[in-house]
Amino acid sequence: MSGIYIHIPFCKQACHYCDFHFSTNMKYKEDMVAALCEEIRLRKNEYIKTTVETIYFGGGTPSVLELPQINQIIDAVCQHYQVAENPEITLEANPDDLTTEKLAQLNDSPVNRLSIGVQSFFEEDLKLMNRAHNAQEALACIVQAQTYFDNISIDLIYGIPDMTADRWRENIYKAIELKIPHISSYALTV
Repeated sequence: MSGIYIHIPFCKQACHYCDFHFSTNMKYKEDMVAALCEEIRLRKNEYIKTTVETIYFGGGTPSVLELPQINQIIDAVCQHYQVAENPEITLEANPDDLTTEKLAQLNDSPVNRLSIGVQSFFEEDLKLMNRAHNAQEALACIVQAQTYFDNISIDLIYGIPDMTADRWRENIYKAIELKIPHISSYALTV
């Protein structure tokens, strides 16, 4: 299975644990999208005999992009690569970005999978990590996203200071209770 990963290096704020390349300055989003589309065009000959089955927007926080920017990148991939008939197109998103309006727009786009950066269902964990959303927003976001998308993944982080095994189990049980089809668990690395 071949896929294309597209890194969107923008975030509303810096999470204390993050070591990925990102900027909280949104001034250059349009320039970055244009540069990504140009790189997609320039590298098209590297994968002539390959069918792209997945397109994954990671980051940073890809959900800070506007839908026309997301579609511009997807269109560039489809224009310059052989793409499967129904590719899986994933967008990483933070709960605070997934408003009802944004979810409806994404539902009408080629994006067919969301990877939501919940990280924890506990307020104290989210504050410690400097997340932009709170626990209630995380829950509400998932419930709302499920009205638009069947294919949802959430990220959860374990190994947070003062996190007990019981609290970690509660995070997992909450995800299972919400019927999340895929959970990605990561150890906190600072």
